[in-house]
Amino acid sequence: GGAFMPLPAESYAALFRDKIEKHNSHVYLVNTGWTGGAYGVGKRMDINVTRKIVASILDGCIHDCTFSEPDKYFQLSFPTSISGVDPKILDPSRAWADKNQYHLTCQKLAKQYKANFVKFERDEFMKHVAQFGPTGRALLGGTPKTPRFIMRDFLSHSGSLYNLDLEDTRHEIVENGEGSIVPANDSILVDTGKFTGRCPKDRYVVDAGAAHYNVNWGNINIPIKEETFDKVFECCAKRLWSLDRVYVFDGFVGASKKSRRAVRIVTELAWHHNFVTNMFIRPTPEELADFKPDITIINSNAIFENWQEEGLRSETCVAIDLNRHIGVVTGTQYSGEMKKGVFSIMNYLLPLEGIMSMHCSATVGPKGDTAVFFGLSGTGKTTLSADTTRMLIGDDEHGWDEDGVFNIEGGCYAKVINLDEDKEPLIHAAIKRCAVLENVIVDEEGLVDYMDASKTENTRCSYPMWHIPNHEPSGRAGHASNVIFLACDAYGVLPPVSKL
Repeated sequence: GGAFMPLPAESYAALFRDKIEKHNSHVYLVNTGWTGGAYGVGKRMDINVTRKIVASILDGCIHDCTFSEPDKYFQLSFPTSISGVDPKILDPSRAWADKNQYHLTCQKLAKQYKANFVKFERDEFMKHVAQFGPTGRALLGGTPKTPRFIMRDFLSHSGSLYNLDLEDTRHEIVENGEGSIVPANDSILVDTGKFTGRCPKDRYVVDAGAAHYNVNWGNINIPIKEETFDKVFECCAKRLWSLDRVYVFDGFVGASKKSRRAVRIVTELAWHHNFVTNMFIRPTPEELADFKPDITIINSNAIFENWQEEGLRSETCVAIDLNRHIGVVTGTQYSGEMKKGVFSIMNYLLPLEGIMSMHCSATVGPKGDTAVFFGLSGTGKTTLSADTTRMLIGDDEHGWDEDGVFNIEGGCYAKVINLDEDKEPLIHAAIKRCAVLENVIVDEEGLVDYMDASKTENTRCSYPMWHIPNHEPSGRAGHASNVIFLACDAYGVLPPVSKL
């Protein structure tokens, strides 16, 4: 989640601490990575074992378990037994055949944790946090600055196609030759071209106004001059304005009406319009009547030829202006840049309002108990939140305010490499008409080969929330009872579950 956090880490940590303390949340670390040895020696944790562990957390059975003493490397306590789980798996030291190599690997990983955390120890609070592991700047408000260029009204474009329904968008995609229909499941198949993932080295944040003081500048939040941003934005806008047709989506981010923002996404490609229609919250006709965007993102295939003289790394530019709440994507067709651009802006705005923004999935149980799952891509956020016994709030981006947890999005963006219908039935069933598959391989018979990574390991699918039958329609639930951190430990030394 660091790539989408404009503010210093301690700002989010302090908010998160306050939420956990106020609502008495239980916090766990769940390892979905390797056991019995590091990557190449051990094996990946069985998803069925992980599901049993998560179930014991969510139904409260884990509270009755006996926990080990904190281990000497990571200060982690783990349950000595969980119903249906081999106790040998719960204790990573027992799962390793080579005990000496286990201890050496623990020492190595602990040292890496310590070295990595040093950069966050900028105040007493974070130094205090560091004591429990292996081993505050003031937030400024500010009125958005009026842009020197005039924001074009893309709705007045003669070829503007506005908030197309998914059937009309599907027709546009096929008619334009942007994608094809997958016979096996009736979804849309597209190829994102040169880039099959985000371009973090080409991601910029405007260094001006309040953002100059608030943003945690560095290799993640790379500064760009406001004048340079304006030139890239105008280059992209001119390209869109020159086209016979452009696609405009108006919708919302944030299921809580107290803090939601109106978002406008203008794209050159119809399949990008399908993507944002899937991923953001769709407005009612009444809400569109007087719609005024708070956030605007434009995306085109424009080539910014002056990138070198403007000090950019390449002609690809993904940039946001946190003061004016606008963003631009050019030089890449990877759709996730739009989603993460909007999330980055929300991840800046919400903490300024005292709301915790979170890169996590979330579910709510029959008794109203909310659980949130944090983890990097591929650790199991989407997989474990697709639980038939609970209601899905969302799979990736959430806020936590005085009323509880709420989804920021209106759809899911799942990794589908090695997707197995038996292990992930809800996700597999969600890939149908209206869904967009990215960079997967389809054989001559029209069947999707989810195991084929010849194009990329980062194969993806976007689909609207209603494709998951047990989703929570409001996108909201109460305060988190359980907070679960997912770690895919390739060293194989972390226990499957620990109470933090």
